[in-house]
Amino acid sequence: MLFSVREAFLSHQGRTSSFYAFKFLAVGIAVPFLPLWLKSEGLSDSDVGFVNSAPIWMMVLINIFVGRIADKASDWRQVIIAASVLSGLASVTLFFAQGFWAILFCWTLTVLPFMVGAPVTDAAAVRMARRRNLDFAMIRVWGTVGYVAANLFSGWMLNLSGVGIFLPLFVSFCLIRGLMSLQLPKFRSKAPEDETIGPEVVVAPPHRLQAQEIKHVFRPWFALAILGSAFIVASHGPLYAYGSILWDRSGLPSTIIGPLWAIGSGAEILTFFVFARVAKRFSARHLLIFAAGVTALRWFGMSFDLPVWGFFLLQMLHAITFGITYLGTLNFVANWTAESFAAEAQSLVQVTAQASLATFIVIFGFVFSAFGAPTFMMSALLAAIGGGLIFTSLILVNPRSEA
Repeated sequence: MLFSVREAFLSHQGRTSSFYAFKFLAVGIAVPFLPLWLKSEGLSDSDVGFVNSAPIWMMVLINIFVGRIADKASDWRQVIIAASVLSGLASVTLFFAQGFWAILFCWTLTVLPFMVGAPVTDAAAVRMARRRNLDFAMIRVWGTVGYVAANLFSGWMLNLSGVGIFLPLFVSFCLIRGLMSLQLPKFRSKAPEDETIGPEVVVAPPHRLQAQEIKHVFRPWFALAILGSAFIVASHGPLYAYGSILWDRSGLPSTIIGPLWAIGSGAEILTFFVFARVAKRFSARHLLIFAAGVTALRWFGMSFDLPVWGFFLLQMLHAITFGITYLGTLNFVANWTAESFAAEAQSLVQVTAQASLATFIVIFGFVFSAFGAPTFMMSALLAAIGGGLIFTSLILVNPRSEA
């Protein structure tokens, strides 16, 4: 039994799962507590929006090219390691950053490599899982486990030591992520465990609508679905940038703010466990339309002054608003693009989503400064528009075989 457990940890699936777990530790502290740290450094609400959006705009400019490099490399692993190690080393510069411009520069330097590596990691893991008939969601779920653990631990530490502990924890998590990337497997190679799980899955001939070149993803029915998904993702941006500030102004302590973030991700874990079964019954775009409706409802609720239990209920909807959107989009892209440009296609999707998110965060920041919580009505509208675009995509092309 001990030997089989050891083999599981050393397998391609085990090593990728462990990387996901450590990959999201830094995200788990940054999402809830970066805004509070930035405010403690004297930054305004609009400054917080710019710090959050600047790395995204830089990522938009280079992400597709990074994906193309990853596809042409001997293995996707090389780009993932480079991005993770660079991010870890760059995070140390934050200790020396004073003032808005220095923080903006150092934060961008830290987050940009992580962001450009993220779609490459997803593309590599999805393709590896499909070749071995594995459930990608059961690999990715460990990222959420790490995220929740970081939420709870950092919330406890900030309550104990104050917001000053944010930076040492964040930098430590970034450095650990860089170290863990070194143990990643070669995603395109065979592994010893392949003999025990049987032959690779026999891949059916590609559907006539499957994109064989990057230019094919710009067909209207495909592009509308991706843009709709991007709008759903972008509608989450204000929560990431200003959620903790909103709750802090409502008088909630960090011991409540941390669990508020964790409960959403905890609910998201359930989505990863059941998604494979759900995806067999509903197409990716039908799931995305459902997610858009729930997302609009979530942000409509956030626009009101709610009791603590109300915020917890809304956070639990993260299982659908993020979980279904994320996995549904990954499935849609993997179903309708060839493996030869998997990382580039996923990077293009990420660029679309993050460009929408960055733009919306900046606009939202100015309105939030004046109106506060009711500004989340804008998020509800954006999610609804996203659902409408995906519905239009289904009207244009609705192949019965979509998974």
